[in-house]
Amino acid sequence: MAENSKSKVLVVEDDIFMIELLAKDLQSSGFPVVIAKTGAEGVQKFQDENPAIILLDLLLPDVGGFEALRQIRRLPKGNEVKVIILSNIGEGPDLEEAKRLGVNEYLIKANFTLPEIIKKVEEVLAK
Repeated sequence: MAENSKSKVLVVEDDIFMIELLAKDLQSSGFPVVIAKTGAEGVQKFQDENPAIILLDLLLPDVGGFEALRQIRRLPKGNEVKVIILSNIGEGPDLEEAKRLGVNEYLIKANFTLPEIIKKVEEVLAK
């Protein structure tokens, strides 16, 4: 992707504090950020905004992260978007489902600092 500006990031997260931290650090790193607080809103924002990458929480108040991702994968360009799961759950079945859905990275929130998450976004976009 040969653009002058950085790629748009869709953050699908229901924790307001986490949204603010992620959005601030992503924007400081030059990324345009779009926020969705529910899975359904994430699917809609994907269609409206055409982000290059999605940071996706799994535990959301309406449609879970995996179901939202399944819906996104069925949309035009849905199979092209890069996805980083950002969750506090990392059980075997979740890891398998993430792999099946073509997730690029699976990060456990508690194990990564914000600068490390930003670095992962940059690494995944560079692939």
